[in-house]
Amino acid sequence: MTRLDLGDGLRLLHQTATDEHFGHESHLRFAWALLDEATNVENAEDAANLTIRHVAEVGGNPGKYNCTVTIFWIRVLAHVREKNEGVSTLDEAFEARPDLRDPHLPDRHWSDVNSVEAKQHWVEPDLVPMP
Repeated sequence: MTRLDLGDGLRLLHQTATDEHFGHESHLRFAWALLDEATNVENAEDAANLTIRHVAEVGGNPGKYNCTVTIFWIRVLAHVREKNEGVSTLDEAFEARPDLRDPHLPDRHWSDVNSVEAKQHWVEPDLVPMP
């Protein structure tokens, strides 16, 4: 398997978009696809950050991009995949962990996940540690 890059990220983003508005579930489908193809979790994180940052900038809304939230979802999905044998799709992950459907799940871990610092780079949780 090769290391994912922006081109791979854009291809997977296009393949996983489920509606015109790229909402929470579409983001998770993108993250799941990255984890399927990435050489490791760090590569999935890098490809997700690169792709989502690029799309936000090209779309004229770079302030929407949040590095910490992006990495959070990649790591949570990787954890679910690792800890739940037999979970091989995002829909199965939703069954195992219904809280994945909650786009505000990161708020349980950070007092301010939308800070300038959190948007720019990974910030460790200050409320509840990552699993």
